[in-house]
Amino acid sequence: MTIRWGIIGASRIAARAFIPNARLDIRNSVGAIAASNLPRAKAFAAENEIETAYGSYAELFADQSIDAIYIAQPPVFHPELTLAAVSAGKAVLVEKPFGITKAAVADFLAKAPADHLAWEALVFAFHPQIHIARQLEAELGAIRHIYSHFVYTPEQLDDYRKDPTIGGGALLDVGTYCLRAAQLIMNQTPNLVKAEAIFSELGNNDEGNAFFEYPTGVTFHMHWSNRKPRDKSLVIEYENGAAVFEEPFNPASSDYVLVRQAGTTRKLVAGSVTTWQYALSHIGDVLTMGSTPIHQIKDFSMEQADLLERIDRLARGAH
Repeated sequence: MTIRWGIIGASRIAARAFIPNARLDIRNSVGAIAASNLPRAKAFAAENEIETAYGSYAELFADQSIDAIYIAQPPVFHPELTLAAVSAGKAVLVEKPFGITKAAVADFLAKAPADHLAWEALVFAFHPQIHIARQLEAELGAIRHIYSHFVYTPEQLDDYRKDPTIGGGALLDVGTYCLRAAQLIMNQTPNLVKAEAIFSELGNNDEGNAFFEYPTGVTFHMHWSNRKPRDKSLVIEYENGAAVFEEPFNPASSDYVLVRQAGTTRKLVAGSVTTWQYALSHIGDVLTMGSTPIHQIKDFSMEQADLLERIDRLARGAH
């Protein structure tokens, strides 16, 4: 079976990440692009060798030849577009964060068909590297503390990331990665203890820290910023050692986890292809072989939206 993908949004990430990785799996065909206007869609289609261009999203939803849709739009539009897609019988991979409020995610889940298939594109969740965190407990003891940061400076300053009304700010853009890493490792709902942030003139949450405690006593500290040189990290402290994930969110085959124990260090490598390839391979297995879906929107995105909202409120002084 060939999976014919459509794309909503003539975006840089679609061209740089989704399309080339989708085409590495022979089951995938990128067959259509829908943009806010037809000239933009046609230009993107020509640049990326896509057969069909639509000047409206409704046309893509109605295309019976399309099996799955990748959505790359400002976050505030993600739930609405994903609902339209799954209601049309399409599987969906949608950019992060899926929703900027808990209410928006709840509305989607209430209205979506019970058997819908939809994933949030935090694709590192599908990479085997993230499983190392729990596997190391067998030799290092229980997890005691998790620290993660994702900081960067935007390539351009005129996109949606400047506008807080449609999902701008570093908390939603990259803080989401840090939070999802902890969700995957702990699989528990934490208590938010403290949050602090620096806000832009427009009100974006551009840099900050949040501190959590889990029911088991594990603590978690996350840091996000769009005002610093690009850097990412995930550090896990155990009873008898520590693990440092040098590239936690987009590991390549050359990246590793540095394990420290009793004065010694060693490197662990997991995974041979990109995070996108692992995610798209899983979606392909679900659609073509009936594999059980994991890491769906219904599994994590409600709690994620709730915690992000609570972080922002607490940092602004509201409770």
